[in-house]
Amino acid sequence: MTNTLTIRDILSIDNFDPLSIDVSEFEELSKSMPRDANIDTHMAETLAAQYLRAADRCAEILSTLIWFENKAKSNKNTVRNRLYLMAKDEGYKTIEERKAFAESHDSFVEAENAFSAGFAARKNFEMRHDFFLKAHQYMKEKLRGEIKHQGSSGFSETAGYDNNSNGEKNW
Repeated sequence: MTNTLTIRDILSIDNFDPLSIDVSEFEELSKSMPRDANIDTHMAETLAAQYLRAADRCAEILSTLIWFENKAKSNKNTVRNRLYLMAKDEGYKTIEERKAFAESHDSFVEAENAFSAGFAARKNFEMRHDFFLKAHQYMKEKLRGEIKHQGSSGFSETAGYDNNSNGEKNW
């Protein structure tokens, strides 16, 4: 019998802190984008694959962040509503007084901070996802352009090599 892997297992947010996600790989990959236009075909192929994988990984993390953010928003609304009711029981008469009591309470502030952290992390990963998709597309375009240029100029990286002679040049 095989062990099953569920979406719940993948997207677990128990004890999850969105601000503790390790982004070092993403930062390193972002910096690997050549600053000049000198990109050969091998580099373009390699980076295109790496950027696509990074975009996929960002999308996976985004799904967890969206779940976390929505759960935090729901929790924030629940805490606020409970505190409104508590404020009424404590004698606050006006809506403004109840709102001030609820929104200044430590439990509401904590819930608001959790929601804000989820929102900020989601926005960060949306920008990273977009960057990596654009970088992937850029590398694909560079690769297409280089291949087109090689074809039109008669240049090929393997020209002059005979596959039967162990890489020796034929001149």
